[in-house]
Amino acid sequence: MFRIGLQTTVLLVLSSSSALAGGTCLLHPEPFKLQSDTVHWSIKIASGGQCIQGLRWSTIMIDNVAITEMPKSGQIVIQGPSFRYLSNPGARGSDFFKLSITGTSMRISGTSSIEVEISAE
Repeated sequence: MFRIGLQTTVLLVLSSSSALAGGTCLLHPEPFKLQSDTVHWSIKIASGGQCIQGLRWSTIMIDNVAITEMPKSGQIVIQGPSFRYLSNPGARGSDFFKLSITGTSMRISGTSSIEVEISAE
């Protein structure tokens, strides 16, 4: 019985933290094409929260993801073909970061930039 109670507590902790992450934080992602294009994304996030977003699209194979401009009110971490943005506790207002993606789309190599504007509440 003790183990069942412990597992239930762990599940509750995981479900409350998952509300801060995932697809609901990114608003209307515009697909990039790896054709020297720049797309603009926006994130709405709670102060101290996090947003995890994958970068793969249907025919795109990503070779490299680089941070070309760091956020000022949070941290960005590249994790494979995705990123994790963590808002600083107490951060309010807007923040910004920029990524560079290199890879291939339909066997043609190219690059894209993603400019991400963050709104922390």
